[in-house]
Amino acid sequence: MTLEELTTLAKRCLEVVKNVDEDIEDYVSDDLTAGEPEYAIASMLDVAYSHPELYARFPDEVYELAKDSDYPVIHRYLDLLEKNRAR
Repeated sequence: MTLEELTTLAKRCLEVVKNVDEDIEDYVSDDLTAGEPEYAIASMLDVAYSHPELYARFPDEVYELAKDSDYPVIHRYLDLLEKNRAR
């Protein structure tokens, strides 16, 4: 994925978690400003850890990235995404 595609994906993910963490928008904004959308996505996946039902609401592209070891900060959430996708 290109940086632009990852950034767009991160913004879509924000819609999933923004109502459960009041600070997540600031963290995501910081990561996107730094040009690291994969870290923004990982931060949102981390928020979902406390709300596992949210994993099923992440876009399919996040699941595909989690399967790719070239994105280690997202890849570490693969088991949680797989476990909670069917909910």
